[in-house]
Formats: sequence, structure tokens, C-alpha cells
Amino acid sequence: MIHSRYLAPETLEDLLTALQHYGQESKVIAGGTDLIPQMRCMILSPRILIDPIHLPLAGISESNGDICLGARFTHSQVLDSQFLKKEYPALVSACQQIGGPPVRNRGTLAGNLANASPAADSALPLLIYDAQIVATRFNGERKIPLNEFYLAPSKTKLASDEFIREIRIPKMPPRTVSVFLKLGNRKAMAIAVASVALRLSLDEMGSVSQARIALGSVAPTPLRAYQAEAFLLSNPLDEDAILHTAQAAQQAASPITDLRASSDYRSQMVAVLTRRALDMICKAMALGYTNE
Repeated sequence: MIHSRYLAPETLEDLLTALQHYGQESKVIAGGTDLIPQMRCMILSPRILIDPIHLPLAGISESNGDICLGARFTHSQVLDSQFLKKEYPALVSACQQIGGPPVRNRGTLAGNLANASPAADSALPLLIYDAQIVATRFNGERKIPLNEFYLAPSKTKLASDEFIREIRIPKMPPRTVSVFLKLGNRKAMAIAVASVALRLSLDEMGSVSQARIALGSVAPTPLRAYQAEAFLLSNPLDEDAILHTAQAAQQAASPITDLRASSDYRSQMVAVLTRRALDMICKAMALGYTNE
């Protein structure tokens, strides 16, 4: 493993100055649960590690109607938040299935997204909640919708001198239900073979007003199943719609065969998980278990 220099700037300005100066030679390290293993395997070899540990970016706040999760907000903090449990349960469910307690205590949402793994658990619920990345650099910042953030495995739109300062999630409309389902080769601390996050919001008449379906481990990046979402918006939510939506989600996937599963098995599991998630949402809605 390469021996990198370590910087822990005292201010955001100092951190952004360091990123601007060192550029591609640097990496931001928060929990390090993804970065350090990759450095040990020589997949990554940054000369400078820049740690935001001294910056006040580990909290949850509200701004212009959005919920803002700071750069150092960990998976364990997600699990501890009663607000997130009520309003964004799919995110809580995903974080429950990330590694074990030591990983959840150190690993951050921002780091999980920046790592750009096709199997990133937290990416899927954040996709269905229409999250945005606030990418900050020395001379300004920009907001990147998460559904536009990923380019390829381990590659995002984040520039080498940019820093994920926070993740912004809009408040969900009333009568919203969301779920996250993950299939792994074992019950705990498993990389997903396939995963699905699904959100439906109903209008006052009980029709689907918003539909979001995100898929993981079945394409080069986490992705949205747009055609499947469109089908839910234009059809009554019945058994036939559930079946067709599951098939449309399956068609959106482009899985590969690896040590964990074959491409054919992954493809079939997308349909199974989507159908199961829709069944769960329909039952929850029938019982009145929404965010209203």
C-alpha cells in the first residue's frame, strides 16, 4: 500500500484550496471504508489524503425545503434518526444492510456515493427520493441530480477539485410509501447480487402521482427504471400493472455474470424484487402506512 500524506484542514476554504492545488493526486477520505481497501489493493494510489474531520459537516439540517445531510453524515447516524425513519424509510433500510456496525459507524453516505460502485446500497433510496449532490470547489459550487451523477463503475461527474459538501433530499409529498430490497449471498455484510428501491406517492384520489424505481448491481451504475415508472403513472395499480412493471424493470437492467451470480439470475431477480416491493407498498397503503 502506498504511503500517502495526510491533511486535515481546519476550514472548508483550506480543504478546497488543497483540492485545487493537488487535484488528481488527492482523495477526500471520510470513513475510509471504501478508500483504504482500494489503496491496499493498489486500485487507487493517491499521494494526498484530505480529511474533513474538523469541518462541521456531520449533521442533518433543512434548507429551502430540502433535507441536507452533511459530508460526514454516517450510516449509523441515518439509523439513529427518528425523522429519517419516518420520512425516508428506504434509506434507513438500506443503511441497515451496509457492512457491520464498525463500517456503519465510520462510513459516510457521501463516500458511498463518491465510490460509485454499481452495488452501492445507499444510492438506490437516494435515487428514488430525487436526491442531489452539492459539489463544492474553490470558486463555487453546483448541484448534480443523483440520477445524472454516475458515469461508469468508479466514475462520476465529480471533478478532482470538487468535494461533496452535502446531499440534499426534497421533502416527500403526502401519501408516500417507499421500500428497499436487497438480495445477497448471505444474510449480513453481503455485496448485493441485485437490489431494488421503489417509491410511490398517491394523489388525493388515490392514483399514483409519482413513481420511482432504482436498480443496483444489475448495470454499470445504479440506475432508474424510467419505463417501468411511466407504466405505473399511466395505469391502475392492480396485479396486471405490478406484473408489467416488474417486466419493464427487468428490461432496464443489463447485468453481468461474476462470482456472485449469473447475468440471467440477476435479470430474473430484478423482476422478482420489483414485484415483491410493489406488493409490500400496496399492502402498506391499504393499511394506511404512509408518511401522511
